[in-house]
Amino acid sequence: MGTVQATVSASGAEIAWVVGTPWQGRGIGSEAASGLVAWLARGAFVRTAVAHIHPDHHASAAVAAAAGLSPTERRQEGEVVWEVGT
Repeated sequence: MGTVQATVSASGAEIAWVVGTPWQGRGIGSEAASGLVAWLARGAFVRTAVAHIHPDHHASAAVAAAAGLSPTERRQEGEVVWEVGT
């Protein structure tokens, strides 16, 4: 179906997700990303989690929002940095 990942460092976690085309639009990405953020928070592994999302990628923005992330004013390589405190 896809993958979800967290790259954890002392400053926080960078999270990402990929959902295969046949499974998109079913809430799988939202559930996986939400579960990852909750797991990171529950284990007290990190204080913040961020995701980098292209401004035109509305599906990924919806996944990030469902996981509790909010867009910031920061940009990295043209992508919006979304963030949540865990």
